[in-house]
Amino acid sequence: MNKEESESVDELVRAAFEDEALAYMRYMGFSKQAEDDGYPGIAKVFRTAAKAEKVHALNQLAALGWVPPTEDNLEEAVKGETDECTAFYPKFIETAREEKRTEVVQSCKWVKEVEETHKKMFEDSLEKIRSEEDVEEKEYYVCMNCGYPEPGAPPKSCPVCNAPKSVFEKVE
Repeated sequence: MNKEESESVDELVRAAFEDEALAYMRYMGFSKQAEDDGYPGIAKVFRTAAKAEKVHALNQLAALGWVPPTEDNLEEAVKGETDECTAFYPKFIETAREEKRTEVVQSCKWVKEVEETHKKMFEDSLEKIRSEEDVEEKEYYVCMNCGYPEPGAPPKSCPVCNAPKSVFEKVE
């Protein structure tokens, strides 16, 4: 196989990964809507398809050899979260304000704040791995309203969106 064919295959696999990852999230959203609309059976059909799409996406990642060592992954995660906190979401919020999209402004403010939390989690993990240590394994809970992660136990209310403790889900 020549270099051009190899690059072409890599591009196709990369596109397949992106499509499968997007399909996973889309189907999870469709599942939630079906639940909200009172169709638990259809919701489960969407969750089943979503789980399969997730398998497909992970298989495409493996085929690309895109999963580097953990330290490299943490460095990439810190960079990505930093970019989201300092460039992407601030610009997104500004544009939404200009267009008077208050619901988008609020949502993006929450996301930006949660991304800052992710960045800190990844930075702490990176510091540990560079010392050839692991972070302490503990329980985590995620606010299903805004995505805020809380180690240990869920708070009385979310510090980002003020949602009640009952909306936090344990990470398995």
